Amino acid sequence: MPLPPRTALEAIYEVVMATIQRAEPALTELGLTMSTTYALWAIDPDEPPPAMKVVAQRLRCTSSSLTFTSNRLVELGYITRTECPTNRRTRVLALTPPGRAAREAALNALDKACPLLRLSDGERAGLLDVLTRALAEAE
Repeated sequence: MPLPPRTALEAIYEVVMATIQRAEPALTELGLTMSTTYALWAIDPDEPPPAMKVVAQRLRCTSSSLTFTSNRLVELGYITRTECPTNRRTRVLALTPPGRAAREAALNALDKACPLLRLSDGERAGLLDVLTRALAEAE
């Protein structure tokens, strides 16, 4: 049992860890780990396929870590990794139809598992506002 959080950072950590723990069975059914889930999350299906460098920046990881993670997603049939049509030296990651479905299922599982669902809509909106401002000020 975790200790009660004493700081906002500890509380954020506990929310994330509880969410991951509760969502893990659903993610496992999809063949996903948190690393592969994060990678799917970083590929927005409503945008053009991003370059691997862009996805690595979104995930705050190295290119080699993303290569390892993307290899697994390619094996699962969730993404393709192809040459960028405008720059042959760059690789882009695109969701496949099964990848879009897995991404949606994984994000739904995380949403349902999140302890923040206990808060009202207004409380969650306020929390989002505070965290968004904190992140904007950090950059």
